[in-house]
Amino acid sequence: MGIARASLILLVFVVVVATSDEVFDKYYQPLWGTDHMNVTDQGKEVQLRIDTSSGSGFKSKQEYCSGVFRMQIKISEKITGGVITSFYLISGGGANGNHDEIDFEFLGTNGTLQTNVFANDEGHREELVKLGFNPSADFHTYELNWSAKKIVFKVDDKTVRTFNYPVNYKSRPLHVEATVWNVSWAGTVDWSKAPFTSYYRGFYINGTSCK
Repeated sequence: MGIARASLILLVFVVVVATSDEVFDKYYQPLWGTDHMNVTDQGKEVQLRIDTSSGSGFKSKQEYCSGVFRMQIKISEKITGGVITSFYLISGGGANGNHDEIDFEFLGTNGTLQTNVFANDEGHREELVKLGFNPSADFHTYELNWSAKKIVFKVDDKTVRTFNYPVNYKSRPLHVEATVWNVSWAGTVDWSKAPFTSYYRGFYINGTSCK
């Protein structure tokens, strides 16, 4: 996760992909800030909130070596900078602390969506996607399609970015995380509007386990 650069993709989206019936605990478990997490609708929706005391997050129960990872997200309707609503794949740290990561991140709550890729702890691959909708008004579907050769980022089944891995690069096993947190490089949080709540559902994973 990192600072956005001036690379911009403009796309207009008019379709919201149908809701998945997968429940949260089929693939996922709490990660941190459990007192700032609510599981509702018989396990079909998770609410993550952030205030001055904490944010929150959850992670997949397993690691994967490829697959399709999909989440429906609605971000907080309270406008602020500094709050990150995210959905990403990430490895555990290697022997030297390096990691791999594939990100969807909302920078603040004004609708700015960033994608990023870390390979062996090297980032600086940020790209912004200007959405043709208000991501706080309704759920939209965000998909990471990850293979050994490339990553395809999709929003509502439309490709917004394709990243090709360097030749002969081998990624570490990755797990999925979804978190709501704050950071200064994404702006200043207006804590007078807190708490900020983001909503997740459609917990779809079709991944290849690492053996």
